[in-house]
Amino acid sequence: MVDIFVYIIFIFIIKTNGFLFDDKEDLILLPSVAFRDHSKISSTNWIVSNQGWYYEEDPLQAKVMEKILEKTIEKDFDINRIKLFTADGQENKKVCIDNFNQSICTHTDHEGRIKNTFQISKNEIDQLIQSDINGTKILYQQSVFNKNIRTIGEIYLCDDNGITFISDIDDTIKVTGVTSSTETLMNTFTGSYKSVLGMSDIYQYWQKKYNATFAYLTASPDQLYPFLREFINREKFPLGSFHMRHFTWFDTNFISFFMSNNYIESKTEAIDMFLNNTLNRRFILIGDIFQKDPDIYASIYMKYPNRIEKIFIRKYKNDTIGQQRLEQIFNNIPQENWATFEIGSDLPKDIFLV
Repeated sequence: MVDIFVYIIFIFIIKTNGFLFDDKEDLILLPSVAFRDHSKISSTNWIVSNQGWYYEEDPLQAKVMEKILEKTIEKDFDINRIKLFTADGQENKKVCIDNFNQSICTHTDHEGRIKNTFQISKNEIDQLIQSDINGTKILYQQSVFNKNIRTIGEIYLCDDNGITFISDIDDTIKVTGVTSSTETLMNTFTGSYKSVLGMSDIYQYWQKKYNATFAYLTASPDQLYPFLREFINREKFPLGSFHMRHFTWFDTNFISFFMSNNYIESKTEAIDMFLNNTLNRRFILIGDIFQKDPDIYASIYMKYPNRIEKIFIRKYKNDTIGQQRLEQIFNNIPQENWATFEIGSDLPKDIFLV
């Protein structure tokens, strides 16, 4: 560990004497969602949400973190992933959507995050709309004021009718190992992300069979979005909106971040958002037993029993204690409305058959 501390002191000396690297600034936009405006009976507008993060990389801090992690876990870590975790969010910066009929601007919060909603007319939606196998969406361009930084974002339209699959990511479709600190760090910061066997196949099947849309709610921080998107694309999972939190190294332990009460609240709020902003759309909730998904989904079902068609929870087949826990959590939910699985082939192709 001595060499790490020497390295940290060396970096501190360089920084305090003004010898800084050219830190990169960039903008990440998470795929978002739009709902019909129900505030007025005659309204044809849509309510659109915009979410992202404007940051500046700190290469030296990233190198320190890489060395510490490699000494701790004795594995080679992906420096590109570490860079986003050691980057500094740019506070109170003006960012604008500039490909709509009028410029829509907002300011980043104290973490550099972009979180705003606005109305857009049906006519403008019709001009921008794109439809493909992943559903109906619009593309937008967001830029940083007085900077040559522009990024293309996606907004998926979630209409009042239809079927949406709301899916967790970690240990539901992607192998993470959140019950082990070492495995979580390794599966987050090293190597290529691995898919849970068969999950992409069944998601693609459901998407085609039900003309369904997908939304991904995850405890993973939004700094991982570029790498999770690469995983989604590579494994051919259906695309959809992403709903994530933001992690700061100084706020909490990285492992407990996945299990915190804040995660329970944010995931519940996100699902509530889908249900409260659609009139007749039906939902299928997919998660795992390794975090708090069963508790969250059971609570949601009790609030909206006529809107939640199915709940699927991933667990290991020989986990009898876990099965007993699920039976207690879902005690007030009809047996035909929830089921467990370990891999994709355990899931039914027709989810509406009892």
